[in-house]
Amino acid sequence: MPAAASAYGWPIKPFYQQHLIRGYFDDPRLSGDEFGFHFGVDIAAPDGTPVYAIEPGRVRVRGQTVSIFPKPGGHQLSYWHVVPAVVKDQRVRRHQLIGHIVAGAGHVHLAEYKDGTYINPLRLGGLAPYIDDTVPQIPKLTFYSTGLPIPPETVTGLVDITTDAYDTPPVALPLPWNQVIYTPSLIRWRIVQGQVVIRRWETVVDFRQSLLPLNLFSYVYAPGTFQNRAGRRGRYEFYLAHQFDTRTMPNGSYVLQVEALDEQENVGQASFAFTVTNVG
Repeated sequence: MPAAASAYGWPIKPFYQQHLIRGYFDDPRLSGDEFGFHFGVDIAAPDGTPVYAIEPGRVRVRGQTVSIFPKPGGHQLSYWHVVPAVVKDQRVRRHQLIGHIVAGAGHVHLAEYKDGTYINPLRLGGLAPYIDDTVPQIPKLTFYSTGLPIPPETVTGLVDITTDAYDTPPVALPLPWNQVIYTPSLIRWRIVQGQVVIRRWETVVDFRQSLLPLNLFSYVYAPGTFQNRAGRRGRYEFYLAHQFDTRTMPNGSYVLQVEALDEQENVGQASFAFTVTNVG
């Protein structure tokens, strides 16, 4: 569903035309031992590109971040990786220049804050226009036992279940970010046997509205996950279940179905056969 009813435009010109995005909300961010959920969207643009206030308000500047506090009812937005052209407590109008993208960044990070947390700028009612007609991909399902992958033909005992899932940009990005992928906004799964539903749909990922708590990172993202880099495509591996007890199911063949939705509710679907082979 196109975000035609959204509340605000873009921070770079043209303001009411879709721009390239190279990082999605709640994407994984991993650097050494540090990890976290991406708390905004990365809008790709050349270094030095002018950045403008989406909405009017009062300025706060911290290093290369400009935050604008609006009047009641407005959107509290911050612009990261910007050389400021404004100063603390300055009042700015809509579409006033607030800075330029810093050298080496190649993007402006746009974040929206509300009620004590970051919220998704690409939700309906946020950044627009943004139209995405690509369908999320679900290329892989993996069963793990004691941390090691096991064949789907011999699934036994307690297992972790993961799926690889991603969305692709609606418009290809230029080099070196041409391999960028996005996280889906929602992932759910169920188990069927023929026409019989063995386990009902369960939603395990929902990034549509607000930022997830940091302590959920390793619960949501499996160890095979790594983020996009310049010239390198990322991998997003999501947990569907932790310590799923296959002994609650009779031995036999089943199908695990996965659905992944993007920001505009394009739905990707995949089915994976597996066999429960518990002894006794």
